[in-house]
Amino acid sequence: MKRSPLLTLPLVLVLSVTACSGEEEAPEQAVEADTGTGGEHEAEAWRAAEGFVASLQAADGEAGCALMDEAARAVLEEAQETDDCVAAFVAYSESLQGGEGMEVGEVVMDTDLGGDVPIATVTLIHPDEDHDTLEMRQDSDDQWVATRLPGITLGGA
Repeated sequence: MKRSPLLTLPLVLVLSVTACSGEEEAPEQAVEADTGTGGEHEAEAWRAAEGFVASLQAADGEAGCALMDEAARAVLEEAQETDDCVAAFVAYSESLQGGEGMEVGEVVMDTDLGGDVPIATVTLIHPDEDHDTLEMRQDSDDQWVATRLPGITLGGA
């Protein structure tokens, strides 16, 4: 049985269109999935921010300090004029009315300048105040820690 070239041509066209139909990820999505800056990291950062807010509301200095990187702890201690992070965090919590009514809002994901470290900017919502942001990054143990605290000015920056 001899096949007609006219029947083969439509079959080739259908296969080529199907093969190029876009089931692949866009390059940006592929990079996002590889670096993990997508939804998974956003959810992890959101949970860490929830823990930070809970620490504020409980005035739990140990938990709050555990959720900060070393530089943020140093800036907090300097701002509260103490060399004890736990005491500084309790005073910080009091300065924010114990985080009363504070909630975690939007999480915006980005990376550091090198594109290697995911950064989350988390909006903290207060019932009667302007919204503040909490910056969080993944540390070397892949834990999300606060690097910039709302209402605390970075020293020397």
